[in-house]
Amino acid sequence: MNSRFRIEPVEIARREADSSSFLLHTDPGKPITLVYRFWLIHGPDGVTVVDTGPDAGEALERGFPVERDMVAALVERGIDPAKVGTLILTHLHWDHAGAADLLPEATVWLQKREVAFFNDPVRAHSSIDRYFGRHEMIRDLLASPRLNLVDGDATLPNGLGIVPLGGHTPGLQGVAVSTEEGLSIIASDAVPFNRNYIDDLPNGIVHDLEQAIGSLERLRSLAPDFIYTGHDPEPRFTPVGNADTRKQT
Repeated sequence: MNSRFRIEPVEIARREADSSSFLLHTDPGKPITLVYRFWLIHGPDGVTVVDTGPDAGEALERGFPVERDMVAALVERGIDPAKVGTLILTHLHWDHAGAADLLPEATVWLQKREVAFFNDPVRAHSSIDRYFGRHEMIRDLLASPRLNLVDGDATLPNGLGIVPLGGHTPGLQGVAVSTEEGLSIIASDAVPFNRNYIDDLPNGIVHDLEQAIGSLERLRSLAPDFIYTGHDPEPRFTPVGNADTRKQT
């Protein structure tokens, strides 16, 4: 992987949520600040967008306003959304893929298992489907020639690494990025908050608990210098001891 990459987390909204929704069976009733964001990876071949954050209209329907949507955030940075060439979707939940149609020329990278899960009739059950939105847009995306599917670990043409981190959804994927500071992993909702990793707590919204535990173990085995979490107000943290672990392997 190219060490000239740089990660920029972009916050677009925040709200309060129940702790146990994101820290499995932990502190029910205790409020926790939840940040909605996407990520920009700046590299020698331009900008890669990771996730899109929620669609502004759907966020409002769900009870909170978006401070500025992905398009506005890109334009603020001098990036033309119509010229973004690569979009990596960590998974298809409404708050991560809800604005994918606003990057119309981007090649989209997604796990095969995530597509299979979306198309599985069980996904339509209300207990699961509540986490999905803009279904017609997602169906159009999955039928689009700009969609590229990966099956497990992969290295994209631009040098970014794809790491399967299922559990929250079956096909959730992280992004491994080599930067001047070391190895960083955008873990998305495999690690929604720093505490999930620190205290070995799976996400409270979990499709497969055993898979989610395995994904935390997979992250530890990679020994990243930095983890970029899905929703923590602190956008990245340094896992204690990971640098030393990697030096010994």
